[in-house]
Amino acid sequence: MYFKIAFRNLTRHRFYAGINVFGLSLGVGCCIILFQFISYHLSFDTYHTNANQLYKVVNELHLPDGSVEFEKGAPMITGSAFASQIPLVKNSAVLLNDRSFTVAVNGDNSSNTKLFAEHENIALADKQWFDLFTYKWLEGSNASALTEPNTVVLTSNLAHKYFGDADAMGKVITIDNKIQAKVTGVLANNVANTDVKAELFLSLSSFKPLNPDFAEQMQKEWWFVNSHTAVFLQLAPNASAKQVEKAMAVVTNKGLDNKDGVYNFKLMPLKQLHFDARYGGVMQKPLLLTLALVGLLLIIIACVNFINMATAQSTRRAKEIGTRKVLGSTPAGIFRQFITETGLVVTLAVVLSVIWVNFFLPVLNAWLGTQLTLNIFGGYRLPLFLTGLFALITFAAGFYPAVMLSRFKPVNALKNQINANINTGQYTRKGLIIVQNVIAQVLIICTLLITLQTGFLKNADTGLDKNAVVVVPLPDHGKAKTDYLRSVLVSNPAVKSVTYCYRPAISTSDKGGTIKYGTREWSKFPVRSIMGDADFVKTFGLKIIAGKNLLESDTVREYLVNEKLVEKLGIKNINEVIGRQLIAGDLTDKKGIIVGVVKDFHAKSLYTAIEPEVITTSRDNYQYAAVKITGRNLPQTVEHIKNSWKAAYSANAFEYRFLDDQIAEFYGKEELLGKLIKASTAVAILISCLGLLGLISLITTQRIKEIGIRKVLGASVGDITMLLSKDFLKLVLIAIVVAIPAAWLMMYNWLQNFAYHIEIPLWVFAATALVSVLVALVTTGIQSVKAAIANPVNSLRSE
Repeated sequence: MYFKIAFRNLTRHRFYAGINVFGLSLGVGCCIILFQFISYHLSFDTYHTNANQLYKVVNELHLPDGSVEFEKGAPMITGSAFASQIPLVKNSAVLLNDRSFTVAVNGDNSSNTKLFAEHENIALADKQWFDLFTYKWLEGSNASALTEPNTVVLTSNLAHKYFGDADAMGKVITIDNKIQAKVTGVLANNVANTDVKAELFLSLSSFKPLNPDFAEQMQKEWWFVNSHTAVFLQLAPNASAKQVEKAMAVVTNKGLDNKDGVYNFKLMPLKQLHFDARYGGVMQKPLLLTLALVGLLLIIIACVNFINMATAQSTRRAKEIGTRKVLGSTPAGIFRQFITETGLVVTLAVVLSVIWVNFFLPVLNAWLGTQLTLNIFGGYRLPLFLTGLFALITFAAGFYPAVMLSRFKPVNALKNQINANINTGQYTRKGLIIVQNVIAQVLIICTLLITLQTGFLKNADTGLDKNAVVVVPLPDHGKAKTDYLRSVLVSNPAVKSVTYCYRPAISTSDKGGTIKYGTREWSKFPVRSIMGDADFVKTFGLKIIAGKNLLESDTVREYLVNEKLVEKLGIKNINEVIGRQLIAGDLTDKKGIIVGVVKDFHAKSLYTAIEPEVITTSRDNYQYAAVKITGRNLPQTVEHIKNSWKAAYSANAFEYRFLDDQIAEFYGKEELLGKLIKASTAVAILISCLGLLGLISLITTQRIKEIGIRKVLGASVGDITMLLSKDFLKLVLIAIVVAIPAAWLMMYNWLQNFAYHIEIPLWVFAATALVSVLVALVTTGIQSVKAAIANPVNSLRSE
C-alpha cells in the first residue's frame, strides 16, 4: 500500500523525483568508488594465513645530534640471529627485493636466446619465505622450492612470458649472464593488494655470484644495513611485539657492540607496512580518512537536496496530508509513507549509481592508475556497504521531512494554514543550502591548492638540470666497458655528456653516515654520500661555487661538498673548506680532500629539506649511466643510446627512463589525491546545481501568481529575476564567508607536510567566490528568467 502511493507520488512529480534520484546516484556512485579505493588499500597483505603474527624488522638510527632516521631495511644476519636466540620468535625469512636483472632464456638453439629486462620484480629469498607467506602453488611446493642454490620460483605470468605454453618446471634460465638457475616451482600470479611485487624468486644462496663485492659483508655483518633487505619474523601466537623488541635489543648489543644505542631494531606489523612512509609505505591513512570524509560530504550534499525539495513541497502536500488524517491515517502512518517514498528514491539512486560505476570504472582506472573492480556478489563488504549507505541516506534524507509533514494538523492543512511549519521549513532549508555550498566551496579551494602544490613540486627549481637526461642501468662497471660505452655515446652530437653514478643526482635512495672533517671529531649529524664520476656535475647541471670539479678516479680521493654541509660545520667562508681532509664513514672511512663546493640542490623530493651532502668518485658503486642529450630528434637519439649500450652489454636487455619521469613519480600520492578531489568537486558542484535548480523551480511554481501580479503592475524581467535569485545569492555569500577560513585552516595544515610548499594565494579564495556566485546565478537565473518572461494572464487565470 505504502509502496503504491509512493510510486504514484514520484511519477506525479517526475521532475523533482528525477533530480533527487540523479543527484543521489552521483553521490552514491562516488562513495562506491571511494569505498572500493579505501578497501583496496586497507586489504594490502591481510590475506596471508600468518598475517597477524608477521612483523618486519626495521631500524631506528638514533644519531648523536638527537635526530632519528628511519630505515626500512635490516642486516641480513638479524633474521637467523633473532630466530635462534629469542624463544618468542617462531621463524624468520629474508627477502632481498627491488632487484633488476636481465633474464636470458635459450630457445631451440644457442642462437635463439631471448633477453628480458626485469625491473624490480626479482627478489632473492631464503627457503623459509614461503613458510611465512601464503602463495598459491600451481607446480612444485614450498617444502623444496628454494632449498638449493641456483633455483628459482616463477609466477605463472613470467613462466608464460619465458616459455610460452610449455611446462616451465625444470627449465633453466640465465640471470645477468652470471648464474644459471633451474625452475623448481610455479606460483599463481600476484594479487593486486600486496606490496611484495616479486614475480621471480631466486634462492638466497645464489647471491654471492651475483654480488661478489658485497655478498659476504651483507650476509655476515651486523652493521651492513641495506634498504633492500627485508627481514620478517613470525612471532609465537601469544608473543608481544614489545617483549620481542626488548629481547632484540639484547641480541643486537651482543652482535653489534651497540653501546651508544645508535641501532634500534623495531618490529613493524605486516598489516601496517603499506601505510608507514618511514618504512617504505606507499599510502597514508590520513589520505584514506580524507577521502572517506569527501565521500560523506557528497552524501550530505545529496541529502540536503532531498530535504530541501521535500520541505519546499510541504504546501503542495498539505491538503493530501489533511485529507488522509481526516480519513483516519495516524502521524506514524504518514511518517512511514514518507520514509517509504524516500526509500524508493534511494533504491533507484543506488541502482543507477551501480550502473554509473560499472560504466565509468574502466575509464577511472586508466585515469587514476588503479585496479578497482565492482563485484557486488564477490564478497560481503560492498553489499554490506551499500545496505548501510541505503539505510543511512533513507534515514538522513527522509527523517526530517517525514516528521515535519506528519505533524500537520488536519484542519490547518485543509485550509492551507501551515505558516509555522512553512517558516520552520524555510529556516531549515536556508541553513541546509548554506551547508551544501560551504562543502562545495571548501572542495573547490582544496582542489585548486592541491593542484597548485602538485605543480609546484613538479616544476620547482631543484638546483639541478633534470630535463633531457636518460638514465640506463649499468650491468658491469668495469673500466674497459664504461670507457667504450662513453666513447660510442658521445660520438653522436645529440649526446652532450655521460656520467656513471650510484644513483641519479635526485632519487629516493639513501647512502650516508657521519663524517670526520679535518682534525675535528666525528660529526654528530648525518651526511649523504653521492657517488659519481668527474662528469656528474656537468651532466646534472650542478653549479660549483668554490674550488674545482673532481678529477676522474676509480676510488675515493676527492670530495665535493654542498653549501648545507659547510653551514652545518659552522664555517662562514666556503673557501675555507677547500683543501681540507674529509673522511666519510659510510665509504669505509675513505680519506679524501675537499676540492670544491656545489650550490645546494635537492637530492630528494621536496617533502624533505636539503641535507648535508658529499659527492665523490667510487667505481665499485656505479650502477647507472646518465646521458644528457640535446632533446632534438629524440627517437633517433634514444635509438643511438640503445645501440651503443647493446654494443657494450650484448648479453643484457636494454631499458631506460627519463629523469624527469622518475621525479614526477615522487609525487604520485599528491597527483592521485588531486584527481580524486577534482572528480569529487565536480560531482559536488553538479549536485549543488541540481538542488538549486529543483528548488528555484519549485519556489517559482509556488510564487507564480505573485510573479504575474508584479508583471501586471509593471515589474521588468530583470526585477523578477533578481527577486527570485537574491535570496539564494545571499545564502551563497554567507557560505563563502564560512568556507574560506575553514578551507584555509585545512590546507595550511596539509601544506606543513612538505619542507617546501606554496604560500596560499588570496586569488584562490576570490576565484572560488566568483565561481560559486556565477554557478548560483546561472542555475537560478535560467529558471527565474523563464518564469519572468511567461505570460502573466496564464498564471492569474485560475485566481
